[in-house]
Amino acid sequence: MRLFFAVIAALLAVFVVSAGLPATSARAASVPSGDGVSMTVEPASDGVLAPDDDLTLGVTVSNGGDTDLSATTARIYLDREPFTTRSKLASWLDPDDVSGDDYLGRQLVAVDVPAVPAGSSVALDTVVVPADRLGLAGRAFGARALGARVLDASGSQVAQTRSSVVWYPADSFQPTRVAVAVPITTPESETGVLDASALAAYTSDGGVLRRELDAVAGTGATLGVDPMIVASIRLLGTEAPQSAIDWLAELQALPNDMFPLAYADADVAGLRQAGAATVPTVTSLGTLVDPDRFEDMPAPTGTPTEAPTEPAPGAGDGSDTGVAGSDPSAFPTGGATDTPTDEPTPSETPTDGVVLPTTAQLLDFPWTQRDVVWPVESSVVAADLTAFAAGPYTSTILSSGNVDLDGDSTENSAVTVGGVPAVVSDDPLSTLVTQAAEATTLAEWQATMARLSATVATVAYERPSDARTLLTSLEREWPSTGQFLTRTLQALNGLPWVSGATLTDALASTPSTATVVDRPESDARLERLRDLVGADERVVDFSTALDQPQLVTESARLRTMALASHAWRDNVDGFPAEVASAVADATATSGLVAVVQGSPISILGDRSALPLYLENKTDSVATVLLNLTPSNSILSIERSPIEVTIQPQSQTRVSVPVQSVANGTVSVQLQLVSLSGVAIATPVDIPLSVQAGWETAITWIFGVAFAALFVGGLYRTFRKRRRARDEARSSRSGSSSDAATPPPVQESM
Repeated sequence: MRLFFAVIAALLAVFVVSAGLPATSARAASVPSGDGVSMTVEPASDGVLAPDDDLTLGVTVSNGGDTDLSATTARIYLDREPFTTRSKLASWLDPDDVSGDDYLGRQLVAVDVPAVPAGSSVALDTVVVPADRLGLAGRAFGARALGARVLDASGSQVAQTRSSVVWYPADSFQPTRVAVAVPITTPESETGVLDASALAAYTSDGGVLRRELDAVAGTGATLGVDPMIVASIRLLGTEAPQSAIDWLAELQALPNDMFPLAYADADVAGLRQAGAATVPTVTSLGTLVDPDRFEDMPAPTGTPTEAPTEPAPGAGDGSDTGVAGSDPSAFPTGGATDTPTDEPTPSETPTDGVVLPTTAQLLDFPWTQRDVVWPVESSVVAADLTAFAAGPYTSTILSSGNVDLDGDSTENSAVTVGGVPAVVSDDPLSTLVTQAAEATTLAEWQATMARLSATVATVAYERPSDARTLLTSLEREWPSTGQFLTRTLQALNGLPWVSGATLTDALASTPSTATVVDRPESDARLERLRDLVGADERVVDFSTALDQPQLVTESARLRTMALASHAWRDNVDGFPAEVASAVADATATSGLVAVVQGSPISILGDRSALPLYLENKTDSVATVLLNLTPSNSILSIERSPIEVTIQPQSQTRVSVPVQSVANGTVSVQLQLVSLSGVAIATPVDIPLSVQAGWETAITWIFGVAFAALFVGGLYRTFRKRRRARDEARSSRSGSSSDAATPPPVQESM
């Protein structure tokens, strides 16, 4: 007798454990046996059963083994008791192990399975279970376990599958509000701006942006749009492809809630973890504005609002007036109150009667929500949220795998983490939505929708009088090529226990308390992002010496945001190469203002002037401080630092007064620093040969030589004059002698 009760207790324990194990994967709809045979069961009507409804099933048996499966039998089971928690439902759908002794519920029907050749699948005729055989009349609303197994000739289990249905007798309860966030992004970019050819390809029939927009049209999805797309179309002005203009017009016309992603869908969490001092945002787009593209654009009817100094993530206020006229590719007329910008550049001002768009106008869009950051799932650490809140973002979308929530039942998606607001995307629900969207067959889609409807129904069952607002989201690589996203979102909102919602609703729901479970980016990715952050900071530091810093920071920041995009995550070969190229270009940029190194210099004498040349290869005026530091005491720098202004694309000579103390060699380090105290170039060492006192000796030598020449000159002059006097005197005395002597007497012949 004791043995009998012990066996009964063991069987009950096995049943309880099998019904209460935590969730594992949420994907597999069929559990194959050891010989490769599997089956799927797809309930019709999204797995919803109302009173008097028959249960209609699609059943498929697949043979992935090497031997044929003989004709056999399949049995369908239903457990009439509802799942009370999501964890029990998940444990049922994805058990750790299965056996022929598993309790699958009460058998409803047995159907014949024809022979299935190896490597083939057989879809059975539609299985219909009459409503009166279900035994659910009079029972409460909720999700039920639906199971099936394939038996061989001996009655042993060959394969088993599990699904679910939801019994809906129109009980009174609060529906669950479910919001779905869908990213609208493009493939990876190197520059942070899409050119005309790329936009034409992406927005034409079959292009990625066209597919994404078509998939969300007619649904209640909340759209997270990359503002790079909007800005790129507007930057092209009259040269924008018509397909891109039409696409932007359709996007703006959608009634869906929309919010801007980080510019270029950059991984701002990864950049912060890689050492970025602040959350990076786009600084300016002004230098990319080509006046020729805006000659025939309609002029704005209002005066653009001056942008503030504090940048935002690349979006305008939801109350903005939108665009000029009816063409969304035209730049907006005003109302951009929180868009990132630098000081106005010449390209953002009227040119020959053509009014050019500002950075604020290029990025402006009538967003429903803004200042919401959306990192990819499970990529955030606690410090990221603090940085986001201190920067341009007011709330963060976190995946539920990234947080630890208080309580066992499903709560609202809104949470507070250490006082910082956030909203949590439900990972299991998001996975099911994604799987339904990427289904390749109707049967696969029906099976996944049955799981999705049962999961949301169980949320409502947990607390029927307490309506919850949940957020789900698609992955960045969601299958825009699939055919079931629109159908999935429409079916989800059509469930009787679901009420459509938006991100705005999720943010406004009553928050619960949560703790971040740190899920940092991988070491390999962070290594590359550190290089990217360092390159960006090098250019920003250099730009502090320029009157127009955006001339160098604009392209560098756009490149940083573009390469940090989530689109580069799977490009394992191209991403490191592009980062290396960005680092090399940043190094070259930081050397555009530098000391010109010439031939070796010799310093002669006690005091002298050290001649130096500085060059500026940028298109902006540069103002720097030249610091000189000798390596030893034999040379004294009499003035350092020296402020130097260098015109664009030119060189400037600087004379530095120095004093020699002793003879020898010395190395002088030259460091250029901006007026804000930031070193802008690599220090340069120039060797000098110092000959102290040689100037005095040379002066004496020249003095003595000059004196000798002077005295010699005087001596020669005196000698010449004396010789002249002597010669004159001698000439006069000779003339007197000749006059006193009588002439000689001539003899006659």
